Amino acid sequence: MFKHIRDYFDFNRAERNSIVILGLLLIVLFLVPAFIRYHRKPVKQDVSNFRTEVTAFENSLKNNKATASRNSGGKIDFERVDHSVAEQELAPFPFNPNEMTADTWKKLGLKDWQVKIITNYTLKGGKFYRKEDFAKIYGISKAQYEVLAPYISIPEKIKVPDEANNSQYAFRKPKIEQVDLNTADSAALVTLNGIGPSFAKRIIKFRKLLGGFYSTSQLLEVYGFDSARYEKIYRYCNVNPAGITKLNLNKVSTDELRKHPYFDYYLAKAIVDRRIIEGKYTSVDQISQIPLVHAALFEKIKYYLTIE
Repeated sequence: MFKHIRDYFDFNRAERNSIVILGLLLIVLFLVPAFIRYHRKPVKQDVSNFRTEVTAFENSLKNNKATASRNSGGKIDFERVDHSVAEQELAPFPFNPNEMTADTWKKLGLKDWQVKIITNYTLKGGKFYRKEDFAKIYGISKAQYEVLAPYISIPEKIKVPDEANNSQYAFRKPKIEQVDLNTADSAALVTLNGIGPSFAKRIIKFRKLLGGFYSTSQLLEVYGFDSARYEKIYRYCNVNPAGITKLNLNKVSTDELRKHPYFDYYLAKAIVDRRIIEGKYTSVDQISQIPLVHAALFEKIKYYLTIE
């Protein structure tokens, strides 16, 4: 056994020379990096520009910190961040919301879209009778109201004649403003309780597809509109039938009819085919004779049809 192992270490002269040369090469390769590092001259880096940029950045941070301290009075309540942000954004001063103009609302620090909502409310006859009424305006956050409330000054009583009790002073009851769903813009719609910008856009989009509303109950057909939201606002809504765009049964095409939400392709084609086969319509009621038109559907589509 030892003889076989010894055979592995039995080298001839050429093999021994090769081993020596290989060992020398390994030693040289090991020493070369150390030799290069020892004789390499250090290269000096110009970091003056970098130091200048660092100094400018540090100064910028200090300036921003000082500005934030001045705006917030040096105090930030991290447990009421919204309140702190509102204090920084607003520039409150004593005011009566019933006497404000768009410019003075902006000076108060409110955003343009908030000013538009308040202005629309007052132009339609809306009044503020208590401080709390200002908090009910859509778009005014709780934090903003808390900051502005101490500066709101509204006379508790308004001098008006009261024939019922002959009192010199009487509380004036707020007038309920009605919103016409066929003419209202987004600013008017968002004054309704529970209607934000998103729902206002959906209502207007659906109104355009319909050609106008014939009933306030059609709001329930707006995507995402539920009965709870409808119960809050329907008393303050109305519809003017004159605002409905109607389709002429004797001129309308199949493609025009099918664009309306209440008409599918088959119903639109049936209406046009009947006109082609039997002649012009003489009454909108003739539509009810078409098999595809059931009683409930006719009650909906009749408001959008005419023969003139």
